Amino acid sequence: TAISLEDALYVLIVKSANDIAVAIGETIAGSEARFVAQMNQRAAEMGLTANHFVNPHGLHDPRQVSSARDMAIIALTIRARYPQYNAMFDTRTVEHGQTRSHANNALLTKFAGTNGMKTGYICASGLNIVATATRSGRHLMAVTLGASSARERGELTAQLLFSGFA
Repeated sequence: TAISLEDALYVLIVKSANDIAVAIGETIAGSEARFVAQMNQRAAEMGLTANHFVNPHGLHDPRQVSSARDMAIIALTIRARYPQYNAMFDTRTVEHGQTRSHANNALLTKFAGTNGMKTGYICASGLNIVATATRSGRHLMAVTLGASSARERGELTAQLLFSGFA
């Protein structure tokens, strides 16, 4: 099956489609290993101090590590350098063929001003999110790692954002 890069990015962002992450990496770099090497090179150029990528999708590997700081730097870089992609991170539902997928970021509909970013989950680290929100011209970001449930992830992140806006 063929899919445009734009559609692939929407599915990847909304549904964390791990196979699409691999396909994008292989398409961009020629192989998954070369893409991961490019990810690590770019991480070093960005000054990320904790991140070490082993795969393009984030599934568990004990050698793959990250930090809230590094995730925030990645998100800030995307927002600052690639504003043309902002709408992708605010997408609530994506349709491809007969499939309709909904975002796991409950804040998009439950916390006023939330305008996106990305959720994630792996058993080893729990539920995670980078969330951005705007209110009265103020732009905030919150990073929550290691929540034990989607509800806890949403509540902890909403508390961070609420405190920041207060």
